[in-house]
Amino acid sequence: MTNPAPTPRRTARLEQRRTELIRVAYELVTTRGFRTISVDDIAAAAGVSHGTFYNYFANKRDILDAVIDHCFDLLRDRLLGPESGDDPETLDAFCARYGRVVDRCYELVDAEPGLVNFFLLEASSIDDRVIERCMSHARRYAAQAVRQVGRGITRGYLDPQLDPRIAGEVLLSVLVSALLSALRAGSDGLTQDRVRAQTTAFLRSALGAPG
Repeated sequence: MTNPAPTPRRTARLEQRRTELIRVAYELVTTRGFRTISVDDIAAAAGVSHGTFYNYFANKRDILDAVIDHCFDLLRDRLLGPESGDDPETLDAFCARYGRVVDRCYELVDAEPGLVNFFLLEASSIDDRVIERCMSHARRYAAQAVRQVGRGITRGYLDPQLDPRIAGEVLLSVLVSALLSALRAGSDGLTQDRVRAQTTAFLRSALGAPG
C-alpha cells in the first residue's frame, strides 16, 4: 500500500522547515566558517533532531549547496535591487545604475560582512564543486549583463564595436571589485565616493559610444 500524497499544508510545512535549516546553516557558515561547524551545530541552532536534518540533507556538504544558492539570491537582491529588470535608455542612466550598485556593495558589507567574506574569500577554497556552483550563478549574472550591453548598443549609447560577452564579463568584474573595495573599507585610500566616481567614469569611457 502506497503512502498518501502529502497535503498542501504539510508540503508547506516541509518546505518551511527546509528553508529554516538553510537559513540557520547560512548564519553559521557566514559567522563561523563552513569548516568549523557540524551537523550537530546546525540541528541545535534550528531546534531539530539529527533525524530531521537528515530528512532534508545527506550531510553538511549537501546543505552547503543550498547555502550557496541562498547567498547568491541575497547578492542578486541586495546588489541589483528592484531595478534589476530595468532597461537604461541613456549612457547617463546606465552609468548611474552601476554607481548605485557600488553604493549597495558598501551597504551590504556594512549589513552582512560575513556574506561577502564567505563569497569572496572562503567559498572558493572549499572544493571544486563550490567553485562550479558559484561560477554557474556568476554566469547567469553575466548573461543578464550581456543582454544589457546588447540593448545599450541597439539604443546607440554603447560602443557598437563592443563584444557584448566580453563587456558583460567586465560588468561582473566591476561588481566583484566594488565588493572587495567595500571590504577594505578605505584602508587602501579608496573611499566609497571615489570608487563610485572612478567606476562610473571607467564604464563611460570603456563602453560608451564614441562621440
